[in-house]
Amino acid sequence: MHALVVGGTGMLREATLALTRSFTTVSVVARRADAMPGRPAGINPEPVDYHDTGALAQALRRAIGQHGPVRLAVCWIHSTAPEALGVVAAEIGRGGEPCRLFHVRGSAAADPTRLPRPALEALPPNVAYRQVILGFQI
Repeated sequence: MHALVVGGTGMLREATLALTRSFTTVSVVARRADAMPGRPAGINPEPVDYHDTGALAQALRRAIGQHGPVRLAVCWIHSTAPEALGVVAAEIGRGGEPCRLFHVRGSAAADPTRLPRPALEALPPNVAYRQVILGFQI
């Protein structure tokens, strides 16, 4: 089984490593291929800056072509790249296999009781979307 982590070498590094225990392959989108030192077996680095949506789409297609459909995606995508989450959703949903997409956001993003779902115009029906707000307290 294949998982995807966007931004998986920083705040999500430990989540990335934990996923290697449950998934055969964990594709990690990061700006540099060497961003995860001591890379364990099962990590597939995809060196791309998610601000470049064309390169992001290509990297995701390559990873899915090599390792099969993504069943779980965990994405830490900053608001400076508003198109990136839609690209991820479209690419992981392209094959029609069920997939869960978790959008991780920092507590500075906003109050989750007032937070609208991000505009994912083309959210495929096979992709279940959830937001995770880190560190927020009401």
